[in-house]
Amino acid sequence: MKKIVVSEIDYISNKFLCLPNVQKFEVVSRQEKKFISEIEMEDGYSFRMTGLLLDRVYPGTIVEILNQNEDVSVVVAPYISDRTAAICIDNGMGYFDYSGNCYYVGHSIYLSEKGNKNIVPRKIKTDTIFEKSSVVSSKILRMIFTDTNKCWRIKHLSEAVGCSIGQVSKVINYLQENAWIEKTKEGYKLLDPKGLIKEWSSTYGNKETRSFSTYCLNAPAALERKIADMKNEMGIDCYLTGFSGGVRYAPVVRYNKVHVYMFPKDIAEAMDYLSLKEVDSGANMIIYCLDNDSFIKDAKEIDGCKVVSPVQIYLDAMQLKGRGEELAEAVYNKEIRR
Repeated sequence: MKKIVVSEIDYISNKFLCLPNVQKFEVVSRQEKKFISEIEMEDGYSFRMTGLLLDRVYPGTIVEILNQNEDVSVVVAPYISDRTAAICIDNGMGYFDYSGNCYYVGHSIYLSEKGNKNIVPRKIKTDTIFEKSSVVSSKILRMIFTDTNKCWRIKHLSEAVGCSIGQVSKVINYLQENAWIEKTKEGYKLLDPKGLIKEWSSTYGNKETRSFSTYCLNAPAALERKIADMKNEMGIDCYLTGFSGGVRYAPVVRYNKVHVYMFPKDIAEAMDYLSLKEVDSGANMIIYCLDNDSFIKDAKEIDGCKVVSPVQIYLDAMQLKGRGEELAEAVYNKEIRR
């Protein structure tokens, strides 16, 4: 560990000494994870900079340092994510990683380098709570988003979702490490709900949901009326999402394609009832396979049709080309943000 510490401090020193207005960079104090350097400028002015050497750094690590009011100017770690870097920059803290990416501003010094490919393997679990296959995590997140201002206790979340305290703790720990949530006296509260759901939608879209692209002669409005009739006549559940579901919450876009969720066992019968044909192009109705019920949690009936929750609308609309992101933003502002 000492070799790494020395080499990293030397690396930081070289970064500063490459600047024409810096004359000297000297380490005046060094501990296991902390060092203090004295930097002398060309005009003779000198100041001290405190740095932390960390094996791992999460966004939550930076938030914790800031909350403790520690006199830390820079953090140094093998890997620093874009989100961690953004939190550092927003709060006037510098950073250096082992790949040459860095940021520091102060005392007429400006250091900034980014885009270098990380040469140190990230020792952080890559599969996250945001995957479509993470059904329990999805239900916990959806419960938290029913009230973005509420403080949640782990036990209450466990009871509300119907899962173990251990499963809830795992999700909460992940959110806390990544500075999406904070612990208060009343419980855990979202710090950045907008950022969280946007990150969720980004990972959520990495894997496509099984779907059928279909076409019929009916216009969207007529097709949606037939979907409502289908429930009454055939007992087949069909849940609007995407543009056709989103406009039920926030009518901000026009659309010519209907998006729905159906249970796989009902799809063939529904296609027959709705006079749908599967096509390779020109589809005006997309049927997503409802492989688990997390997609339809908190669904509502609006204008005679079942519609997925605002959270599900956001996740799905963010994957759609055209004005999908605009619709997602409108639904977020009207239905999710409190």
